Amino acid sequence: MGANNSMSASTSEQALPLGHFWDEFRGYSFRDKRITVTGVLRFLLNAHKFESREPIVIGKRTVIAKNAKTGRIIAGRGARIAWDCVLVVGGQGLLSIGTRTIVGPHTRIMAATEVRIGARCMISWNCSIFDSTGHRMWLEGQEEAEIEAPITIGDDVWIGPYTIIMKGVEIGSNSIIGAGSVVRRSMPPNSLAYGNPARVVGKVDRWER
Repeated sequence: MGANNSMSASTSEQALPLGHFWDEFRGYSFRDKRITVTGVLRFLLNAHKFESREPIVIGKRTVIAKNAKTGRIIAGRGARIAWDCVLVVGGQGLLSIGTRTIVGPHTRIMAATEVRIGARCMISWNCSIFDSTGHRMWLEGQEEAEIEAPITIGDDVWIGPYTIIMKGVEIGSNSIIGAGSVVRRSMPPNSLAYGNPARVVGKVDRWER
């Protein structure tokens, strides 16, 4: 699938019937079928932690921790969270993962305020997405530093392995972030960016997953 779809595609794809995913499932190898079935069972065991009720796949040893009363997790139909991930949602936090988005293994996501990830994104392995530094701090001659700010990742964004996305960042739809990047500033749609700190080095026409 090309990745130049509009934001409105999130809504229309969310409405895809379960039969669409069943047809995809029938074409999987035996190994992939086993991973998918056990992953859906893990979701059912963790369903009380999700505000949404769309079926998703959760990998083995993935930890999902949230404030039982006020933290919110929403996941779109067909999303996949790989093995050994850690998702932490604070007392006033919101984590939203879009339809058919893939979160790769060993990825950490912290939502103290708000982390929104769009539809059909690919987040590679060993990524870190933190909307908070986790500790209050004061810098010499300044007021208390801001330690929390929401993160927004648009639709159809590909994030390479070992990337760190820091608080307050917005990444526009149809963007690609290269491996090992540290994203400290927002990126417009269709950006090709990489480095520490990440900088826009080109414009993405389309990419395929």
